[in-house]
Amino acid sequence: MSHLRAAEGRATRFDVRSTDGTPLAVWVDGDGPPLVMVHGSLRDHTTFGPLVDELHADVTTFAMDRRGFGASGDTPGYAIERDFEDVAAVVDAVVARTGGTVAVWGHSYGANCAMGGAALARNVDHLVLYEPSLGMVYPAGLIDAIEEAVAAGDMETAIRAILVEILELTEEECDTMRSGPQWPALLAAAPTVSRECRAEESWVYRPGRFDGIAAPTLLPAGTESPSRLNEATHRAAGAIPDARIQMLEGHAHMAHKTDPAMVATVIGRFIRS
Repeated sequence: MSHLRAAEGRATRFDVRSTDGTPLAVWVDGDGPPLVMVHGSLRDHTTFGPLVDELHADVTTFAMDRRGFGASGDTPGYAIERDFEDVAAVVDAVVARTGGTVAVWGHSYGANCAMGGAALARNVDHLVLYEPSLGMVYPAGLIDAIEEAVAAGDMETAIRAILVEILELTEEECDTMRSGPQWPALLAAAPTVSRECRAEESWVYRPGRFDGIAAPTLLPAGTESPSRLNEATHRAAGAIPDARIQMLEGHAHMAHKTDPAMVATVIGRFIRS
């Protein structure tokens, strides 16, 4: 049985309403202290299947589908602040269900959302942000090209642009992904890509914006990740009180998939500290 099927077979679901009424699906699995999980671009909560399997025995994971993904709803007029509110709403709902504080994990764009949500929510006891991307600058014309491809119905060109130009995958690696079972899900997510890219690129850190984060904060980052993600991670760390970066030698942006046991160990040690 695959990691994905194992996690899906065990998980139960409940829904949360965000501040603007958008329904958000949350998938619960495992046994132990609660951990809210916030996925990044292109994929829904199922991207964390292997990681949930590794955490299952020691942590109760609450993996949300962000707005526009999976079983969650969406609204016109996107702004990243709605994603911040969504994470805060899920944290508050998990606190109400468990009766205590919660840890929060976010990956990539989901780390942006987790960071903003943690500044709004109460009762976050630990925050783990894997390579947040706020303020990341995209190659000139790339976002326009993605929007044009989506408008023309060419979702594959849009997705390959992100994988090659931003995540620095090779064409061979893209071809491998294209032949895999998750490629249709990536294509389905293509319409959300440009709005998130524009939110990242237009972001300016205002002094004090994240001073409300009181939780100990760890920012794991791969030594093999693209330099623009490394730079964005350092900017995020500088915006959060007392945050620290942990470099993961030999790993890149998708370490939760390439080495979920290692990432689970990093998360587990930190949230137990």
